[in-house]
Amino acid sequence: MIKNLTSLVLLYFVGLGAISAQVSIKKEQGGIWIIDGGKNVAFYQKEPMSFNAAEKRNNFLHPVMLPDGTTITENAPDDHLHHRGIFWAWHQILIDEQQVSDGWDLKNFAVDVKSIEFRRLKSGDGELQTTSFWTSPLYKNGEEAYLKEITTYTFHKQKGNYRIMHFRIRLISQVENLKLGGSQDEKGYGGFSARIKLPADVQFRSNHGNVQPENTPVQAGDYINISGSMARNGNGAGGVIIYADPNNPINTHSWILRSKESMQNAVFPGRYPVQLKQGEPLELNYTVVLYTGKVKERNILKEIELDDSQLTKE
Repeated sequence: MIKNLTSLVLLYFVGLGAISAQVSIKKEQGGIWIIDGGKNVAFYQKEPMSFNAAEKRNNFLHPVMLPDGTTITENAPDDHLHHRGIFWAWHQILIDEQQVSDGWDLKNFAVDVKSIEFRRLKSGDGELQTTSFWTSPLYKNGEEAYLKEITTYTFHKQKGNYRIMHFRIRLISQVENLKLGGSQDEKGYGGFSARIKLPADVQFRSNHGNVQPENTPVQAGDYINISGSMARNGNGAGGVIIYADPNNPINTHSWILRSKESMQNAVFPGRYPVQLKQGEPLELNYTVVLYTGKVKERNILKEIELDDSQLTKE
């Protein structure tokens, strides 16, 4: 029987500098605020919530703020009630080829967050690690988990007009013959996603230059830069860069992009499910950059790649 025994452990490795120059956390009803220099950065939703949707959801980030304080994410929008800030989910969750959960649409799907650990790094950055278990009423009546998730979020201090967040997601099957897959159509969407407020002048750019969204996945390289009138509550330039680590398994550089009323998705694994080996972590790494004004992509990418290599050495 799974019991709700969540622990919050604070591990501080305090470096030099004032508290205002460090990342910290604040516990609040339903979850935890990440704070940088006294400003809210993102909220981790630990407890299941329904908002204006019937299906409860948790284990995601919302709201997420640009450096100027503008909320850039959306949760349970009218057009897609299952969308939820920055999240990762799959339509196809199969055991022995039988569907047990739909994590994307939140059907027969629950996440039990067992522990949360926070530590402040010597650099002043913050690291939040969550351990959770996925269950379904269709598997052991929901009393045993079929998957363990350990996710490490690294929140870097703001630099100038931008802030970097890194996500290290480890999915560990607790059973034999567990598979994860995207939507069963030509889109194949599923995996790391962000429901972002999109302005009328939104633009998409990648390694290949400007990118136009299509109904099906576009091949756009390792990152997507989504920009437009996003800052100052829609009155100033800003944007979000989503970077998919090229060392992620089954890296096809595929993206589902939408210019209005939807999410942005780094497709993994696509339409056809991938099997997880029992007890062996499947690791996925992503980076999100939040900025106001404009940024030099080349410089940001160099910083991301350096950070990415250091964080995945463990």
